[in-house]
Amino acid sequence: MEIPAVMAKYNPFAERAGMRKIAEQPPPKEALAIAETLRKLGFNIHLLASEKYVLNKLKSLSEKEIQTIKEAFVKNCHARFTKYFFCHMPFGRKEEYAKSNESKPRKALPPN
Repeated sequence: MEIPAVMAKYNPFAERAGMRKIAEQPPPKEALAIAETLRKLGFNIHLLASEKYVLNKLKSLSEKEIQTIKEAFVKNCHARFTKYFFCHMPFGRKEEYAKSNESKPRKALPPN
């Protein structure tokens, strides 16, 4: 039986049930670079999994700060990121990812 790493990280149930960890993969360096950019912009890295937190934080940023985030994602492109933009392709293409990131106007964020 396999359990996704995220579940095992936050829920020690698996170990209490007698399962043991066999592998742990560190985050990609690209993700760490993006996280550092976000941290410098005032994001709490531990709350990035909260959609509500991220949306509220994005609402408080200037256009220049939003552009800084976009540039960080383009500069630190990783297959895990591009696949979310290009669901019809297994991993997407870096050039298309950068283009879609740059050309999209900032949409109004939904209210809380």
